[in-house]
Amino acid sequence: MRLFLRPALVLAGAMIGTPLAASSPVTLICPENPVPAMARLCAALEAGLRDRGYRPQAGGGAPLRLIVEADSPGPGVLNARLIVEQDGSRQVGEQGQITVIDRDSIPFAQIEQFAGTLLQRAIGP
Repeated sequence: MRLFLRPALVLAGAMIGTPLAASSPVTLICPENPVPAMARLCAALEAGLRDRGYRPQAGGGAPLRLIVEADSPGPGVLNARLIVEQDGSRQVGEQGQITVIDRDSIPFAQIEQFAGTLLQRAIGP
């Protein structure tokens, strides 16, 4: 399997004035009616937030909002970025891409790794 990952993402969390505290509530907003790769990315992002001690919640009431912009032009390609909103600031991360060329779809382990990279760049380890 050949995997291409473009981790050219902005450190959005570092640009926001208030540090992000683990165990804080966070709203994760994913695309509506996602294709399978995007749905798996959102699930991996939610799991990654929980692993970092954040409390993902439904609705938009959390002081920290992570908005997922993603598209999947084919089953082996996933483009995504995170937009971080906190304290009236909005930081748009650069788009990353994960691509596989020898499979029909992107393995979940690779999507989990991609989600981890997106989160690390947006809110830190």
